[in-house]
Amino acid sequence: MVFQVELQRAEQLGIPYVVVHPGAFVGSSEKEGIDKIAKALNEIHAEAPELTSCALLETTAGQGTCLGHRFEHLADILDQLDEPDRVGICLDTCHVFAAGYSLAPKKDFNATMRDFNKLVGIDKLKAIHLNDSKKPQGSRVDRHDHIGQGHIGEEAFKILLQDRRFKKIPMYLETPKGDPKEELFDPMNLATLRRLEKEK
Repeated sequence: MVFQVELQRAEQLGIPYVVVHPGAFVGSSEKEGIDKIAKALNEIHAEAPELTSCALLETTAGQGTCLGHRFEHLADILDQLDEPDRVGICLDTCHVFAAGYSLAPKKDFNATMRDFNKLVGIDKLKAIHLNDSKKPQGSRVDRHDHIGQGHIGEEAFKILLQDRRFKKIPMYLETPKGDPKEELFDPMNLATLRRLEKEK
């Protein structure tokens, strides 16, 4: 399997996690798609029991038949795994927002995280992608924007960054990079995040 090779490469490089979108159920059903994902992960784990690099299933926006835009999808996959400890979750802020989950104000953020913890478990969260969203909440369209310049807004990132539960979870910028000029926005995005982390 191609993904097994990716995990093996990560192992050789000392990389603990490989982030992957769960996939889509084109031509079948949501349940069949979830079952196939779990089956494939079980096969990889059975064929390579020595691998310590783990797959992180990334939350998705839910475009088309893509799976992973509901916490229930991720929970169903994890429930079918023979070795669930070998799989974690990567939460993408743009994706969960586009999927319909609220990230602000704080009471809504806490409600979203309660759902995540109840269905998946905060302990399964191993990485976070930080992106604002060009599209509104519930649009199910995956279009990243710069921090504070999209529909999510600064408040949600402030709440997330100041939440002690996530202090030791690595976070990565995945803001737009298509235009060479947009790479100049990285220092701006980092400065915004660092300001929000300290803001009262």
